[in-house]
Amino acid sequence: MRPRGQVMATQAEIQHRLSYARAMLERGIPVASLATMISARYFVSRSTAYSDITAAEQEIQVSDDGPADDESPCDPTAVLAMLQHRLDLAIAKGNDQQVCQLIKAIDTAKKWQGYNSDSVSPFA
Repeated sequence: MRPRGQVMATQAEIQHRLSYARAMLERGIPVASLATMISARYFVSRSTAYSDITAAEQEIQVSDDGPADDESPCDPTAVLAMLQHRLDLAIAKGNDQQVCQLIKAIDTAKKWQGYNSDSVSPFA
C-alpha cells in the first residue's frame, strides 16, 4: 500500500487491485460494496475503484478457463488404456501400493464413462 501523499500508483499496486477486484466479483460481491472495499483498502477514490472493477469485469469476460482451441478433449478410452498399461507395469514390478492406487483410478475412470460396474479389484 502507498501512503496518502503519493499520487501515482505503481503497476504492481494496480495489478493487485485488479486481482482483488476480480476475486471479489467472482465471489459474488455487489459492485457498490466492492467499490467501497477497494476505496478503503487501497486508499483510492471511488471513481478509481469503479474503474478497477470495470477492468476486472472485462478480464473476466475475456478470460476463458476452458481448453485452448488446439487442445483435444480427453479421450476416456485412451485414459483407461494408459491406466491399464501402468497397472500391468506395477504388477510386474511388484509395487503393491501403486497397484492399489491404479485399481482405484481405473474404477474412477470407468465411472466417469458412465459404467456402473463392480470394482475391478479382486479384493472388493
